[in-house]
Amino acid sequence: MKLVLAVNFFLYYTKVSICLRVVGVSVPSLKQRGESVTLTCDYDLEGGKLYSVKWYRDNEEFYRYMPRLTPPQHAHRLDGVRVDLEKSSARRVHLREVTLKSRGLYRCEVSEEAPSFHSAQSETFMEIYFFPRESPRIVGHERPYEILEPLDVNCSSAKAFPAPDLQWHIDGQKVTDQSLLIAYGAKPAPQGLLVSTLGLRAPAMPHMKLRCVAIIGPHKRERIVTIEISSANRHKTSTFVTAVLLTIISLIYQKIL
Repeated sequence: MKLVLAVNFFLYYTKVSICLRVVGVSVPSLKQRGESVTLTCDYDLEGGKLYSVKWYRDNEEFYRYMPRLTPPQHAHRLDGVRVDLEKSSARRVHLREVTLKSRGLYRCEVSEEAPSFHSAQSETFMEIYFFPRESPRIVGHERPYEILEPLDVNCSSAKAFPAPDLQWHIDGQKVTDQSLLIAYGAKPAPQGLLVSTLGLRAPAMPHMKLRCVAIIGPHKRERIVTIEISSANRHKTSTFVTAVLLTIISLIYQKIL
């Protein structure tokens, strides 16, 4: 008799413990600083009773929903996480005006009522970015260049987070030759922001249209400048090239004679 009861209890416990499952967590992978965001937790109790839903950021709890309590909702203070209880429920939590400190790994943990108290969870990472409206800044293009002289031009992004990716384009063509590029990396700026800088050392031509593009996710900012070789520099270069050619022709002619 005791054996039968034990087996029945085991079967019941097993059945209860496997019925709960978290179908999925919906957390935006990328949100801009200052925006609001709604995180959702989709779960299936399959006949069981809900005990609690808890939300964590980087293993720190910031919201819980327990239907047996009055009120059922409770938000914990956590830097970078501002919960709007009126827009939150057992299946979602609404965050107001996210900051750079809001980035992190978000986890939803769902638990059943007794006797199992079985729990299931799912998590995903949310990145917070800040991309100002300012275009990148280009320096070094103002000074005069001679033809084929290596450019000494740098492009720096506006203060942003994370560090923007930078690209150089010459006359509409993206520069992919790494020997022409100098990556200075990202430097820290106030308020936890970063500035990226990328140098360009391509040979100067009579007329060049340079475009620097800063990219974060789907967002882009760009600035366009032109390089003009002055007529004096063109004449100087042309005279030098002519002199070199005449010297080569003279040497060839002397060798033939």
